[in-house]
Amino acid sequence: MNWRAVLSEAGRNLASGTTRAAVFALALFAVAGGLAVADARSVVALEQRAAEFVASGASVRTLVAEGMTDGRSCERLGGVEGVRAAGALAAADPLVLEAMPANPLPAYEVTPGMAGVLGVHSVSADGAWLPADLARTLGVRAGETLATTTGPLTVAGTYRYPEDGRDSRLRHAVLVPRPAAGTFDECWAEVWPLSESTDALVYAAAEVRPGTTSNMTIGQLNNRFGASFDGRAEFTGRATRFGLPACALAGLVLGFVAVRLRRLEYAGALHVGVSRRALLGSTVVETAAWSLAAFALAAGALVFAVTVGNPADRLEVYLIGIRGPLAAACAAQAGAVAALLLVREKHLFGYFKNR
Repeated sequence: MNWRAVLSEAGRNLASGTTRAAVFALALFAVAGGLAVADARSVVALEQRAAEFVASGASVRTLVAEGMTDGRSCERLGGVEGVRAAGALAAADPLVLEAMPANPLPAYEVTPGMAGVLGVHSVSADGAWLPADLARTLGVRAGETLATTTGPLTVAGTYRYPEDGRDSRLRHAVLVPRPAAGTFDECWAEVWPLSESTDALVYAAAEVRPGTTSNMTIGQLNNRFGASFDGRAEFTGRATRFGLPACALAGLVLGFVAVRLRRLEYAGALHVGVSRRALLGSTVVETAAWSLAAFALAAGALVFAVTVGNPADRLEVYLIGIRGPLAAACAAQAGAVAALLLVREKHLFGYFKNR
């Protein structure tokens, strides 16, 4: 039997319903597609938790070393792998507005690197930074000036600082950038991903002097979401990580069952002289038809699953999830071929009796 005859026979089996293609395609889609979607949603949820952790400021480590924090050393931490940005901070004299002389605003001197830590949206190189909520309360925008008792103060930029559990000192404070030369009281470093080695490196910003009694401590800007977030461990330990082998097993079983149910037909074909090679060819084609249909359905469902929630790494999440349906489609072929190889012509009458 040539390949055209094989394809023709497979086509007739599919069209007539002999293959039960629709049943097995839907069954494989239900298992592989469901597991793939569940795994994708698990990864998306993990990514969203990580984004929430970072956005809350929980990844910002704060070294408190009053009068011993070297500004330049702190700034240089921003160039270390694993540290996104770093800046030093020190308390300054309160700022008195002419419109509010009885309510001075707390002020801090900061190094330029603090802009990266706080996400400052700056429109000018000179001036102070204000929290966005405070700027709205004062009715001022970036680029405008505030009248203070010491003269006009330009608002160079603003930054978001919500009341979400983070250190509240900067929520209503004015930050005045100055060069990193000299000493400060604190060093803030945004560390991601978190690691004990990077935390230990933050201590390098402290300038220890003989005879000093000040304590040095490393804290966290916001501890609402816990002290750490080990994304790698949570990813490798997620409950849906077994989706890939489960999909492969499902494909193997369904492929085997699809052929095993037709063992009488295959044994009869062998009995009348059809070669096993021809049967193998038609089996591969028929199995490919329903397994690839299931794969296409799962791939479509997965597109929707990785889009909901607008994750940043859609492609990566999709590639993780699609492995399950792909493995299921390949395993279905293996199961079908294995079942066909177990069919024997000499068992024809036994198959007939047990049909």
